[in-house]
Amino acid sequence: MVDILTNRDIIEAYLREELKVVNKSLPVKRKLLTELMREEYPHVITRDGGIHMFRKSELKLAYELLGDELAGKLYLPIILEVRTDLKETTLVVKDEVAAKLIARVLGLSKYELPLYLYPIHLQELRKKIETLIQYAFTLEGVVPQ
Repeated sequence: MVDILTNRDIIEAYLREELKVVNKSLPVKRKLLTELMREEYPHVITRDGGIHMFRKSELKLAYELLGDELAGKLYLPIILEVRTDLKETTLVVKDEVAAKLIARVLGLSKYELPLYLYPIHLQELRKKIETLIQYAFTLEGVVPQ
């Protein structure tokens, strides 16, 4: 039996490969906030073999905003999905604990999951927790593998 690839299949395969290149600075494995706080030089290794360092002051702020229990559930860095299929730049946070931290950093009293963020939110996040966040580029329906 011969597999027949459609134009859509070919385009999606190509986009998946391109997204791997664009997302090469993402971590191989994320770490818990509590684990990072114990490290002398808190960091994770990226897919391209680099090192992503965390500021201790930002880790401390996250711990203070979340408390003991939630700090033990927060994996860092927080991945902000950049949705390129929408007209306006939109970032999405799907993780519940990460969304709670971001909402507290931004002073949002109410929010829903997934948490949608816009460029106006990024300025505040970059000021307060820049090293705790990373961006992953995605297309709805095309997930980088």
